[in-house]
Amino acid sequence: MAKMPKMIADWRKEKRETKQKLKEEKARRTKLLAEARERFGYAVDPRSPKFLEMVAEIEKEEKKKKKLMKRRLREEQATASAAPPAASS
Repeated sequence: MAKMPKMIADWRKEKRETKQKLKEEKARRTKLLAEARERFGYAVDPRSPKFLEMVAEIEKEEKKKKKLMKRRLREEQATASAAPPAASS
């Protein structure tokens, strides 16, 4: 019984996180449907092959962008650490 308040707090935290993830997923889905509607000019069924193909394409593009950003950051850090510190006079 002594652990009950912590268990309740953990349960509430987990519940909040689950709710937040569902909310984010719903927002993502809505955004994708809106983008599909804009691309194709009509409402698309989320189960259709066209929609699924578009989602895969978008995810691929996002993955490329993320990888490019990571590479640029790594290059910037390498040049910053390789450059000698400026001599102060």
